[in-house]
Amino acid sequence: MALAVLTIACFLSYSTSRYFPMEAFDFGKKQPKVVLAISVAIAFVALFLFSADYDFATALIIWLAAYMAILSSIVVSLKLNVKSVWLWGAFSLLAIVIDLV
Repeated sequence: MALAVLTIACFLSYSTSRYFPMEAFDFGKKQPKVVLAISVAIAFVALFLFSADYDFATALIIWLAAYMAILSSIVVSLKLNVKSVWLWGAFSLLAIVIDLV
């Protein structure tokens, strides 16, 4: 579940960039400070979820590695194909459902 929450935080943090290809999500470009604050808060929730499973130092290393990997894959996949964002959304929802079961 922490990876799904971190994926949402990475998507929100990238949505404030001027290189973000989707015009349907203009809120990130209109209110970038609000969206960045929300994405940082969600990212720290993911860090808390990681530290619930591991000790804090291990959770921090896993969180940093996952944050970099997820954000880079979102940037690359959105540059290649805008429709892949729905694949990321489906993956996040699937991860949440699998984690809750």
